[in-house]
Amino acid sequence: MWASSTVRMNFPLLRQLTQTQIKALEETAEALHTEVVQAQVIPFDDPEVVERRVYGKRGQFAKNGREYKGRLVKETVHGGGNLQNNSTFVDYTNVQTGRAVLSSTAPYARRLYFHPEYHFDKGENPNARGKWYEDWLQGGKHQDFCQKAFVESYRRITEL
Repeated sequence: MWASSTVRMNFPLLRQLTQTQIKALEETAEALHTEVVQAQVIPFDDPEVVERRVYGKRGQFAKNGREYKGRLVKETVHGGGNLQNNSTFVDYTNVQTGRAVLSSTAPYARRLYFHPEYHFDKGENPNARGKWYEDWLQGGKHQDFCQKAFVESYRRITEL
């Protein structure tokens, strides 16, 4: 018995499918980021107004001859709100190799994440806690979210 076959590769179509996978991965990472923010699990503090005194030069005197006691300045101190809104983003640098990273640039993010024993303010985000990604990791209640989001995104893009 003898068999012969010819295989013709459609490289433009394969390239298009690869680009579709990359686009679906980017959309999945953004969907995860949105899902985590909407779940309100990232610690988020309300802005706090702090009053402090600002002094002039040493030995400065007011017009009446008394020593200058400084002036009262109000400044807004932000808590963890920047962690959720400005500091957490999706990093696409390795998306060509199939890797998108949800990252936080705030210096205190690691400390808050790995210490769930902290008392988190639940005023803005009622579900705030440490280890806020646990629900989306393996064994969590939303562990299949990324797989479903990728499949849905890939199907939607390829149907165009």
